[in-house]
Amino acid sequence: MKFQRSKEDNFLLLFLVILCLYHIIARFGLAVDLQWHTDVGRDKLFTPPHIMILVGIIPTSIFIGSYVFWYSFLNKSEDKVGFYIGPFIAPTSIWMMICGLITLVFGGLYDDFWHTSYGIDTTIITPPHVWTFAGGMLVEIATIALALQMKNRLKDNCPKWLDLIILGTLWALVYHFHLAFANFLDPRVWSYEILNINIILHFIFAGATLMIFLPLADRWLGKNGAISLSGSMLGSQILFLILVPFLVSIFMTNEHFYRPGSPHTTWAAHCLPWLLMPGLLCVKKYSSLENPNSLIALVILADVVWLPTFIDYIPQEVGIFDTLVSVVFSVAILRIFWQLSRGFGASIERLSLDKQISLTKSKNQNSKLTVIGIVMMILFLPIVSGHTIHFTEEGEGFDAPKRYLIDIDDTYVWVEFMMWPPKAITDIEIVVLPADNETAEIDEIWIEVVYPNDKGEVRMRTDLENRNDISIWNGQLNFPFSGNQSIEIWLEVDGQTDFTSIPVDVEGPPVLPVWLAWLLAISWPALMVLIWRNISHKIS
Repeated sequence: MKFQRSKEDNFLLLFLVILCLYHIIARFGLAVDLQWHTDVGRDKLFTPPHIMILVGIIPTSIFIGSYVFWYSFLNKSEDKVGFYIGPFIAPTSIWMMICGLITLVFGGLYDDFWHTSYGIDTTIITPPHVWTFAGGMLVEIATIALALQMKNRLKDNCPKWLDLIILGTLWALVYHFHLAFANFLDPRVWSYEILNINIILHFIFAGATLMIFLPLADRWLGKNGAISLSGSMLGSQILFLILVPFLVSIFMTNEHFYRPGSPHTTWAAHCLPWLLMPGLLCVKKYSSLENPNSLIALVILADVVWLPTFIDYIPQEVGIFDTLVSVVFSVAILRIFWQLSRGFGASIERLSLDKQISLTKSKNQNSKLTVIGIVMMILFLPIVSGHTIHFTEEGEGFDAPKRYLIDIDDTYVWVEFMMWPPKAITDIEIVVLPADNETAEIDEIWIEVVYPNDKGEVRMRTDLENRNDISIWNGQLNFPFSGNQSIEIWLEVDGQTDFTSIPVDVEGPPVLPVWLAWLLAISWPALMVLIWRNISHKIS
C-alpha cells in the first residue's frame, strides 16, 4: 500500500530537482569558462559562463531560506530532526548546504582580494579557488545526503527518478574534482620533485577521486551504479567536445575576438578519463570495486596523463624512469588513501538520517586519521602562483589586468599585465601578442624595466618566451622597488630593434603574503571536513 507524500516531502523532492539542475548547469558553466579563458580571454564578472556558474545560487538560497524558516517556526511537529543553531533548526543536509554556500560567497570575496594583490588567476588551484571548490563540493555532497534521506523516509513511495538525482549530482561532484585536479595537467605544476625524481601528481589526486566515488555509486544506485556514472562521464565528454566550442562562439559579441592559436583543445572533455568505462567493465567482470588492488590499477591505467592530448605529452616530458617511479609511488599512496577513505560513504549516510542531534563534545580516535590524510594532501599541494600565463580581455573589469595597444616602428602589439599597477617584490606576468589577431614577423621580444636614481638609471632586462609558435610572448617581471619607473617593450623585426616606453608607478608589496594566503585557503575546508565528520559520528 502506498502512502500519500506530505507537502514537505514534495517540497524537498522539488528542491532536489532544482539542486541537481543547478549542479549540472554550473559544471557545464565551468567547462565553458575554462575554454573561454583559453580561447577568448579574461572578461568582467558577469560573462555568460560565469552566469551559468552563479545563476543557481539564487534559487537554492531562496529554497533553503524558506524551508529553514518554515521548519523552525511554522512546523508544529514535535519530532523535528537535525540540530539547532540559535532559534533555527533544520536537517543536517540543509545546514551542510548553508555552510557550502557561505564558503562560496566568502571564497568569491577572497578571490577578489587575491586578484587585487596578485593579479589574474592562471592556474586552477589558487588559495581562493580552494574555498570556492570546497563550497561547491560541500553543497553537492549535501544534495546526495538529502536525496538519501528522502529515499529512507519515503521507502516504497520513493519516486524512481530520485536515483537520477543522485547520479547527476555524483557526476557533477566527480567532474568538479577532476576539473580542480586538471591543474596537475599544466606543464608548470604537473610534477613534484622528490629526491630529483619528478612525481606525476595527477595519478594521486584524480585516482583518489575515482576510488571514493565509483564504489559509492554501486552502493547507492545498485550493482550497475558505477557503470552508469562512468557512462555519464563518457557522454559528457562527447557533449563537451561539441557543445563547449559552440557555446563559446555564440556567447562572443563584437567586443570579443579569438586569441592566436584558437580554438584550443577542449580541456573540459580531456580532463575526464576516456578509458574509464571500458576499464571498469573489465574490472566488474573479473574482480570487484571493493578490491583495492584492481581499483588502483583501474584508476592509474585510465588516467588521462597517458593520452597525448595536451600541450605536451606528460610521460615523455617527465621521462620513462620518473614515470615508472610515479606509478609505483602513486600505488603506495593510493593504498594508504584507500584505508583512510573507507568511512566516507558511511559518514554521508549517517548525515542523511532523520535524527535529532546533540552537538556535545566528544573525542574520536578516527579524527586523527582524517588530520593525517589532510596533512598528506597539503604536503603534495604545490604552491601555485596566481599571476602567470593567461590570456586576457581588454580593459579593467572586475578582476582584469591593464592592457595597452602600442606601436613599435609600425608594428602594433597588445601588452597585457596580469596586475596593474604592479606591486614591488612580486612577479608580474606580462603577455605580448600581435594586434588584431594578426601574426607579425617578430623575431624577438624583451622587456627592460628602467629604475631612475641619483646616478642615472638601472635597467633590468627580461626576455619573453614564445611557446608553441602561436605568436604569444610571455614572461615574468620582478619589481624590487616601489615608486615611479618605466617599462620599455623592445621588438626585433627583420633585424631592426626599437621600443616603446610605458610609465608605471609600482605600488608597495601585497598586504597578504602568499604563505598566509595558502594557510587560510587550506584551514577553512580542512575545518569543514573535521566538523562534519564529527557531526556524522554523533549520529547513531
